[in-house]
Amino acid sequence: MARGPDAPIVANATPWGRGAVAVVRLSGASLRPLLLQFCRPKGGFPPARRARLTAFFDEDGLIDEGLLTFFPGPHSYTGEDVAELGCHGNPLIVERLLRAAQAAGARLAEPGEFTRRAVASGRLDLTRAEAVLQAIEASTPEGLAIAQAGLSGAVAALAEGLRAGLIDVCAELEARLDYPGEGLGFTEDAAVITRLGALAEEARQAAEGFKAGRAAVEGADVALIGPVNAGKSSLFNALGGSVRALVSPEPGTTRDVVERRVSLEGVMIRLLDTAGLRDDPGPIEAEGLALGQALAGDADLLLVVIPAHTPELAAEALTRSKGRPRLLIGNHADRPGAVTQLDGEALLMTNARTGEGLDALKAAIPRALRGELPAGARVMIASARQRDLLYAVSSSAAAARDALAMGLGPAVAAEELYEGLSSLDQLTGRDTREDALDRLFQRFCVGK
Repeated sequence: MARGPDAPIVANATPWGRGAVAVVRLSGASLRPLLLQFCRPKGGFPPARRARLTAFFDEDGLIDEGLLTFFPGPHSYTGEDVAELGCHGNPLIVERLLRAAQAAGARLAEPGEFTRRAVASGRLDLTRAEAVLQAIEASTPEGLAIAQAGLSGAVAALAEGLRAGLIDVCAELEARLDYPGEGLGFTEDAAVITRLGALAEEARQAAEGFKAGRAAVEGADVALIGPVNAGKSSLFNALGGSVRALVSPEPGTTRDVVERRVSLEGVMIRLLDTAGLRDDPGPIEAEGLALGQALAGDADLLLVVIPAHTPELAAEALTRSKGRPRLLIGNHADRPGAVTQLDGEALLMTNARTGEGLDALKAAIPRALRGELPAGARVMIASARQRDLLYAVSSSAAAARDALAMGLGPAVAAEELYEGLSSLDQLTGRDTREDALDRLFQRFCVGK
């Protein structure tokens, strides 16, 4: 079986399970002879991008009748010949089709291999490839809009604009090095410094949009923590709009982690209700506490629920959450002696029983998850890889600016800018480092 970069590959392109239809996808160089080994189209091989009724066969006979659609390269998703076999959505049929394609010379695709081939052929850059994954994973309309913007080239256009700006400055600096003192009318240092500052800020603002973009595309985990009887389960039920966690005056009612999905202002949230913290838990309760602490440790946001009338009970929760993204919630706001701030930090006052403060809490959670989107940000990103590389570009442009401002000369500044250009090449895929590509495409489903 061929293993080269354009060897035929095959995969189920639809979720496993029973349904009306399923699609098996193939890609590779010169697919037609391979397809004709197990496909018998009615009326001859289909014209490009036209579906044709086809019988699918293997060594045991007829597999199914369905549709064969052929997309000849280079005008296809991968840039190679691509075929899609539509069949009835029975896993037994799909498995036989996959085996028939393998018997004809195809191999099973690896995760993301179709999209990886699209990048290798130049049909997609890496920013659009990541947008494909985001379009699949988006959990909210806002997240889908971010993915669609990426597919339309918004992130690629941002990268190309930054690249053009850095190259312009590099050309100026290189000319100074190659033709010193020849009166060529070089730009004043002050103008170049201003330009570099603007480029650094543009890249930084784009990177700062990651928190909001990720929350919209992937959603977030939010964990309620705090002492026993602080009202965590009552708030959990109130935020979700129905009773999912038991509520009782008896301490330690919640012994396991209870979770539910809620959508707040376009952010899909996995809300986690954890066991209350106390000094003398029983064996089962201790196991629940350990599980809750582990999940809370990975959460994107902690809701630290504090009994506002006895805030000293929340000391352990405050210590555990220090330095983490958190909201401090003063529950039981109607109790005598309820405090409204702790250690100089304002509490978000609530009363889960009456509903007091719930609307404010529901607004505060997505706001905390999104962070403050920079006013000048033109593109929202949802990829940590893109964020890190944009920060690197910003750092390089700022370092070049500082080098000129400190009189270190154009050579030092140019070297910094070449680092920034390298980061942009990694961002778009001009610099295709195999380890980075491996990490990216392993997140894809096999049929994409």
